[in-house]
Amino acid sequence: MLKKLFLITLVLFSVNALACWKVEGSFAVDGDTWKINNKFDHGKDYSFPMGTFILTMKIRTEKDKSKTLVYKVQEKKGTILTLVTEGEEEALKVGESRDVYAKGKEGQPNSIITVKLTDI
Repeated sequence: MLKKLFLITLVLFSVNALACWKVEGSFAVDGDTWKINNKFDHGKDYSFPMGTFILTMKIRTEKDKSKTLVYKVQEKKGTILTLVTEGEEEALKVGESRDVYAKGKEGQPNSIITVKLTDI
């Protein structure tokens, strides 16, 4: 019985560990830069409040095993959220740093998102 419990625990831990990444990098907009250092689980949205901006990111794995970064930047003005930019960056490679140049919507600032994925 103890062996079965140990095996089930080992399998569940291994499967969960395969579906997450460590994301390091930065987010820059309007001359301000903030650091990103977080663990991401597969397919979950993560929101980071950075000054008046809110960066929402998700890492998605495609059928061909490539990684896609889905991002959205919003600005909080009082109680109203204004969309600054949104998009996807395809073909992220584990272990390599990638700069994402996100053009702002009309009248909104441009931003730069730098990410580096590491398997956990």
